[in-house]
Amino acid sequence: KPPTDEENPKSPPPAAKAAPKRKAANGPLRPGAVGLGSASSGLETKGLRVKGGTGRCLAGVAVVQDRAYWEIHVVEVGPEGFLFVGMAAQGPEDHMQQELGATPRSFGVQFGSGCLAPLRVGDVVGVSYDQAIFPVAVGVWLNGSALTIPMSRGLKGEQWPAIFVSDCAIDWALGEEHWKFADSRPEGFNALMASRGLIG
Repeated sequence: KPPTDEENPKSPPPAAKAAPKRKAANGPLRPGAVGLGSASSGLETKGLRVKGGTGRCLAGVAVVQDRAYWEIHVVEVGPEGFLFVGMAAQGPEDHMQQELGATPRSFGVQFGSGCLAPLRVGDVVGVSYDQAIFPVAVGVWLNGSALTIPMSRGLKGEQWPAIFVSDCAIDWALGEEHWKFADSRPEGFNALMASRGLIG
């Protein structure tokens, strides 16, 4: 006798769900000594996570030491997602809507389809800023490997670590407690410090 439906129930097939974005499962990083600063109105920020929308976000402090290093951890990428990493001066609100390099005293390196490198969930982008030399220099790493990038130009005066995100989400590892590729940074480059740390 074949089993009845009651004796051998069948589970309905799972409903197919669209997955427009690839995501990492972890929650946002917690800020340490330095957190996020000003951000475009088109972005969402929580802890050290920046999610677009589209626009710029600056770190909470300018680079006050000679050499600094930080990381960007990619946690979500949309179909058209891309990311700029680099530097920017404080400017008017409309600058926050523009890509790094599109305004004076800003510089950015772009990741995403058709750019310097594709943008994938789990990628770690390391950035260094050296103002002990002239002209100042920006360095960029992808998953621990140094990239060849254009020379940074126009970075005069006080500079803030900056990102520009579009249709993606990142965790900004400003403190070394969150770094994943600390060994790849050049010797003498350390985490961002607040200016009061130098004065006091």
